[in-house]
Amino acid sequence: MLARLADASAAELRAIWCAERGTPPPATFTARLLRLALAWEAQQPEQTGKVSARGWDHISRRRAAGAGPAEALSGLQPPPAPAGTRLMRVWGGETHEVIVLTEGVLWRGQTWSSLSVVARAITGSVRNGPRFFGLRGKS
Repeated sequence: MLARLADASAAELRAIWCAERGTPPPATFTARLLRLALAWEAQQPEQTGKVSARGWDHISRRRAAGAGPAEALSGLQPPPAPAGTRLMRVWGGETHEVIVLTEGVLWRGQTWSSLSVVARAITGSVRNGPRFFGLRGKS
């Protein structure tokens, strides 16, 4: 399969994608990206032994990332900091205080699902909440 991909034209790669996945590839995928994606999927069963039609299932991805079985099965991530932790951030000349709860965070008297949602509400753009509130370093 891999040798076939190496020599395939863009049209052939699109045909292989359609045959393998049952849907056309995204229009923005270049021949190089199609080749990489198809090669990865071809090699994945050898590496993991557990594959769904679209790659790893969400439980396998979480376990591979180091999440324990409870987090993997529930689909929830542990809170970013212990419950009761107060996080503060100055943005736009205003100090924003967030309190971490066992499920979600409290900001301006409302419970929010995550720090990222609060960071988006504060800044008006998509942000990594733990990084925005200083819980992760800048990489």
